[in-house]
Amino acid sequence: MGKRYKSVSEVVKQRTDDKEFQEEFDRQISDKTLSKTLFAMRCSKGITQSEIASRLNCTQSRVSKLENAGVDAIKVSDLVAYAQALGLNMSISFHENMTSVECVKFHAFEIKKHLDHLADLAYRDDEIFKGVKDFYNDYLINIIRLFKQSADKLPKKNIEKRAVLEVCAPTEIPSDEILLGK
Repeated sequence: MGKRYKSVSEVVKQRTDDKEFQEEFDRQISDKTLSKTLFAMRCSKGITQSEIASRLNCTQSRVSKLENAGVDAIKVSDLVAYAQALGLNMSISFHENMTSVECVKFHAFEIKKHLDHLADLAYRDDEIFKGVKDFYNDYLINIIRLFKQSADKLPKKNIEKRAVLEVCAPTEIPSDEILLGK
């Protein structure tokens, strides 16, 4: 079986030593990420270009250009209108470049902020309290399930087997004090 690649970019890096070509290829892929995300969101909702064009009050050709545009050609107003046409909210985030660990921590604190907001809403009436309480239970089960699924992807390493019984004496106590019971 041949080598498996994680991305087309990885294939390009393996097949050519031309660093300029590799960088330009990666730049072009990155430049299209936003427009391809628009395409993927539309498709996930089962909406055609013609249908979204009707919602945006533009032509199908305009939607096609938007879904194939580079990042420099897409205006924020286009994104807002596209999101609204899909029935979605849009948020833009500015932050330092983060490692995966930092991203997980960042999002964990964002989740906590929203959970705290739900807890505050629960004081308003009994129905909201019941809904929030049920959500907390479901959320906890789902987050544990997601965590376990990720943990199960960790490589299986041979873990050194330890003795069932280990006997350790305190190292600071001189052996004659142990014998004399001091």
